[in-house]
Amino acid sequence: MSRLVRFSVTERVLHWTFALSYLAVLGSGLPLMFEGLRGLIRDYHPVIGLRLHVACGVLWMVATLTVVALGNRARLGVTLRELTCLARADAAWLRRFPRWLVAGRAERARIDAAVGRFNAGQKLNLLFTLATSGLLLMSGFALMPVGNGLMAAHLTGPATVGVWREAHRWLTVLVLAPIAGHVYLAALHPATRPALGGMLDGGVDAAWAAAHHPRWRPEQRDNEAA
Repeated sequence: MSRLVRFSVTERVLHWTFALSYLAVLGSGLPLMFEGLRGLIRDYHPVIGLRLHVACGVLWMVATLTVVALGNRARLGVTLRELTCLARADAAWLRRFPRWLVAGRAERARIDAAVGRFNAGQKLNLLFTLATSGLLLMSGFALMPVGNGLMAAHLTGPATVGVWREAHRWLTVLVLAPIAGHVYLAALHPATRPALGGMLDGGVDAAWAAAHHPRWRPEQRDNEAA
């Protein structure tokens, strides 16, 4: 079976570092936002939960930035440019995405005919993740306890605390569905499940790549493990 290297070591480490620490932040924050969840956790205490949530947030930022600083930034730059390059064909693919989910192999291949290394869904997911992550960090910083109050109260006044709290709450709710969809497509959907290998050992089946990413032309850098 012929395989192509789709992601370098740096890209894979960054993906899993970001994803796992992000899930830790989300998991530690949900009981703080939704009190009904606290009963599911034995001996849960909001103060300890808040400290854990802040610690997870710091870990998320530090670990992600460390990988970027120490890894192959040139390779990350290439991938970032590809993921943020939107074309007219991407809009057409997104319009057909509901059909793509249930289509047979032949029809799905026709829909994917103009897809390069990344399809429009992957590009949109990256842009959504960057935007919501930045907003979650901003609103989370505003709600960080400082002295006898929250950062928002010190910077913008007590009246804004409720606004920041609601923003943080709704951003948290907003990211849940895309995360679930990402996990489903990566681990369960038959057409996209083979792509998971790219984030595990870096490689994907060449025949699968030709069918779903026909405009991807791997160069030598795509076959490097650095």
